[in-house]
Amino acid sequence: MSDVTAAQGLQLYDYVMIVYFGAFVLYAFHMFWIRHKAMGASASLLLWLAWAGHTVFLTQRAIFYYHQHQGFVLPATNMFEAISFFAWLIVLMYLVGEFVIKTRIFGVLGMIVPIAAMAYTAAGISTDPREIMPALKSYWLVFHIVSVFLAYAAFAIAFSLAIMYLLNSRRDQALKLIDPRFSLKFLDEWSYRMVLLGFPLLTLGIFLGAVWADSAWGRYWGWDPKETWALITWLIYLAFIHLRVHWRWVGYRSALFNIIGFASVLITFIGVNLLDKVFKLNSIHAYAEGGGTFMLVLLGLAVLIPTVLYFLPAPKEEPGLEEDQLSEFTLASDVATEDPEESQA
Repeated sequence: MSDVTAAQGLQLYDYVMIVYFGAFVLYAFHMFWIRHKAMGASASLLLWLAWAGHTVFLTQRAIFYYHQHQGFVLPATNMFEAISFFAWLIVLMYLVGEFVIKTRIFGVLGMIVPIAAMAYTAAGISTDPREIMPALKSYWLVFHIVSVFLAYAAFAIAFSLAIMYLLNSRRDQALKLIDPRFSLKFLDEWSYRMVLLGFPLLTLGIFLGAVWADSAWGRYWGWDPKETWALITWLIYLAFIHLRVHWRWVGYRSALFNIIGFASVLITFIGVNLLDKVFKLNSIHAYAEGGGTFMLVLLGLAVLIPTVLYFLPAPKEEPGLEEDQLSEFTLASDVATEDPEESQA
């Protein structure tokens, strides 16, 4: 990519980050202070504009790789591009969810992880397009990455809802005063639904990754650090679903388990690359750069803190999560109780 083209692309990316943050601020005002429908519509419009600009940026990268390698290459070949693509998918998934749930009041939740991810890309990670190693020139890789990243995006939304659940349960449902849909039951159920969406995508992504590994390195599985952590993440979410279905595991500790699962996602996604950089693990997947010891400490805390909280006393009451009511929860019931004039507010 020429210096001029690269500079223009990064300038667009900087503008996109600013617009994303502006949308986040508008969503925050809409959530906490200005509940008028126009404020929610303005936040949503700004987010759509930012996402469209982000799409243009990723398209520019894809076109560059196409001309360089005479074929399609997904713009997720280094840490900067992978995190950018991850944030793009999360925003897309949130916007679809905003249409399905028919409310804009949860915009702050949907933007937590994308804002953090894009802020991380601004922390000195190399933004230059890289030479593509032969293993990355495969259509199997495209299917693998898209499937896995869609799963990660779903898990990110589930994580945001789980965080809101913990805040809500610890503050005696203070957030429910903002909007009745902040009930613990709503947050718990939709966090679970996002996991149900992400888990089969993660399963498919791991399978496609094995197919890609066989075509690239002649073996389906090699217990590489990233492969191992992907399996750990898959097992964590499998256990989460099993506990929900068979043990009726809902509420506070379910939210903590959900957070631990997403921490495992982050370790799989970027932690393995950081571990390879610090401890020289020689992972064949560690072709992405970025981060350091500080980020490893944060990832460790992301696992340690919810694990410790799991063994501490839970809030005494979790209203609305009785087992006989949970199975009857539907989105329609929430929408039906909504003031028609506040729909899409």
